[in-house]
Amino acid sequence: MQIILENLYQVLESALPGQVSYGTRENIKEANDYIVYQEISNRGTVYADDKVQMRVATIQVNLITQKKNLELEERLELYLYLSDYEFQMLSEYTNEDGSINRVYEIKLEVI
Repeated sequence: MQIILENLYQVLESALPGQVSYGTRENIKEANDYIVYQEISNRGTVYADDKVQMRVATIQVNLITQKKNLELEERLELYLYLSDYEFQMLSEYTNEDGSINRVYEIKLEVI
């Protein structure tokens, strides 16, 4: 799983260099726009002889921007698409401070 997360990190860094963190915003320099990603589930889906043969990991990617940024949204989605990540945009909402939070979900098969 570590390799999968490292590969995803590289893709996200391509979209917004230096502003990507796993799980929290702690390692991000002061910035108006940043990406936080995390693994939110990892479930067995295929079993044989009472052992998991395949799992589906769900990764959540949050793009947080100071204001609506269509260019950055398109760049992120393009990099995900070109890197063969199947994603869904789940929601977009305004945070208490007026920033925009756009939430993506990526499902990955782990064998």
